[in-house]
Amino acid sequence: MTQHLLCVLTFAGAILSVPGLGAAQPDGDARPPRTPWGVPNLEGTWSLPTMTPLERPAEFEGRERLTAEEEAEFLARRRSGIRAGLARALSADFELGDGGVDQSIYDHPLLDGRTSLVVLPENGRIPRTEEGRYRVGMPGRRMSGIPEGPESRALDERCMMGGALPLRGSAFPARIFQTPDHVVIHYEFINTTVTVPIDDRPVVSSRIPQWSGTSRGFWDGDTLVIESTNFDPRWTFAGSGVGMRLVQRLTRIDRDTMHQEYTVYDPDSFMEPWTADYPLTNTEEAIYEFACHEGNRSMTLLLNGARATEQIQRFIGAFGLSTFELIGGGAEDGPVFTDGMLSYDASGRMSVQLSGSGYLAYYGEYFVNVTRKVVEHTVEGGSPADLRDRTLSYSYELAGDGNTLVLSLTGDDGVESRSTWQRHR
Repeated sequence: MTQHLLCVLTFAGAILSVPGLGAAQPDGDARPPRTPWGVPNLEGTWSLPTMTPLERPAEFEGRERLTAEEEAEFLARRRSGIRAGLARALSADFELGDGGVDQSIYDHPLLDGRTSLVVLPENGRIPRTEEGRYRVGMPGRRMSGIPEGPESRALDERCMMGGALPLRGSAFPARIFQTPDHVVIHYEFINTTVTVPIDDRPVVSSRIPQWSGTSRGFWDGDTLVIESTNFDPRWTFAGSGVGMRLVQRLTRIDRDTMHQEYTVYDPDSFMEPWTADYPLTNTEEAIYEFACHEGNRSMTLLLNGARATEQIQRFIGAFGLSTFELIGGGAEDGPVFTDGMLSYDASGRMSVQLSGSGYLAYYGEYFVNVTRKVVEHTVEGGSPADLRDRTLSYSYELAGDGNTLVLSLTGDDGVESRSTWQRHR
């Protein structure tokens, strides 16, 4: 009897020691969920909460991971750089954030200390060709300079295509919906929705490019493989061109985690295919509207500002006095100027010198309000001394050729004087 009991206990212990059985069996919630039709359930709200850059910074060449001290120093510098870049782009003071969300992506650490999301090539760098290097700078070039129209600006600013495809570090997660024959990935950031049929239907003709490409999917075991082609050449992903083929692999690990891997093929833009991989986190939170241009006012205001900037730039240069006249009550006993020089520079500085029956000279800053058609001179110093710290407001007319400038000095009682200037250079 003793031997029999010992055998039973030994067998029971062996059963319990097998992974997935007995006490070692994981909680049902920890296993990857499956759909009623038997494939992995990919549905959820997925995000990548990390500050790990896509490419490895040059300073960390040969380093896959950083120490805790190195990570803290790197993140402090990166956040400071992002803050400065946004300040330049917005021309305004602001608190560090990401599109107004409460919890910014900038608050997160690196992904397990990793220095890049790119894992192949092993140096963590995207192997761009000369064409790829040119294209990767395309969005930045669109954002610099004075736009002629909406087409001059980057696609995300025009609310047409954002930086989410494929999903990577962002404060705005992606929502995945699933049916037996389709998977839909919705990126609320710039409102891109990718519909992926999971069947053998033919791909859309390459003569019909689309912003988010044409996608087809199939199951490789428990991994969904998504191949996307036919991207519109006006959009670029890390320097890609019209020939890009994007292959994504999504593997649900458990309730909270999904592994994402993607490889980019484009021989015109990249010397070899390159791959990134990382885990996605299921936030299980609702997605709220991303209002790209609240009230649809931003583009109109931006282009109005561009036209104003062009008008302001017409002031830059040096002008010589052509005519001068006093108007109003001081016309009889005020000074009459017959010679003068006026200059405006690109940094916002101006200087004026007038001579004749009297002498007037001053310098300082200027500001042009194209809506009111007023140029203001803020006097920092000059002669006579009582001009210092005054702001002189002039209504202006700038002829179509930009070579004739008429300034009307306006005071409390209306126009006091009018001067006409001819451009020297």
